[in-house]
Amino acid sequence: MEATDIRTVYDFPVAGHLCSDGAVHYVKLVRRSGNPKPQGVCQQCRTTFQYEKPQRSRVRHYGSEGASHF
Repeated sequence: MEATDIRTVYDFPVAGHLCSDGAVHYVKLVRRSGNPKPQGVCQQCRTTFQYEKPQRSRVRHYGSEGASHF
């Protein structure tokens, strides 16, 4: 079971992607022993998807309501 590519995703617990066959495939991400981050492998294109928790922006964004962080 060899994966060809590793992609970082910010969707959990399911990551959707446009596969090599032109169809949208959904991959369930699970946490396996030995790896702290949830991962999943597309059975069609053998791409591995690894979940990364989004971080807050360190840059202040100014809008009509003043400064805020996203």
